[in-house]
Amino acid sequence: MSAETWSAESFRELTDGLDPAVVAAGPPPVPDLDGPWRVRVADPGAGDGTVVADWMALPHVDLFWEQNWPVERWDAVLRRQLAGACTLPLIAARDGADLAYLEVYRTPRDVVGRYYPAEAYDLGVHIAVGPLEATDRGLGRELMAALVDGLFAADPRCARVVADPDARHAMARRMFAAAGFEPLIEVDLGHKCAALMSHPRPALLA
Repeated sequence: MSAETWSAESFRELTDGLDPAVVAAGPPPVPDLDGPWRVRVADPGAGDGTVVADWMALPHVDLFWEQNWPVERWDAVLRRQLAGACTLPLIAARDGADLAYLEVYRTPRDVVGRYYPAEAYDLGVHIAVGPLEATDRGLGRELMAALVDGLFAADPRCARVVADPDARHAMARRMFAAAGFEPLIEVDLGHKCAALMSHPRPALLA
């Protein structure tokens, strides 16, 4: 049986014994969003590690992310993600104001891919809305809807986008459901009990 290498930061990424089709899929694409939202690749050299570290220290983010790490560690995390093929870190802005940290990842390269029939080009998403005043206003739902559309447009071979919010996080589950995600299963990922949710490509719903 193939060994698995877990990321020191997330304990999630699998690197050994990957199907050749998964390797061929390559890293997640950078989506182009419509409407008021824009995303950029998180750049530790431009200070984005500080932005993320500051958000992760906020109580409403730390409660479920539990990644209240110093800037130096976040800089290293972002560099590692950018050098790999599993996870793409993004900063989302609305009307020019930075509001959320996103991670888009290939689910077959992640522990999540063990718990549903993942296809090589499937994508997963994590979201942390930073400023407290931006929460509970429907902005997360709006961003997720725009992000899913952007990811499907950026990768025509992606069959679904998956989310794995903490099963205790009722607000996040409602947000993903309002953005079109459907419940799959609750699973113990080791670091949390996750409520897996899936947003199939619209053409596949017929």
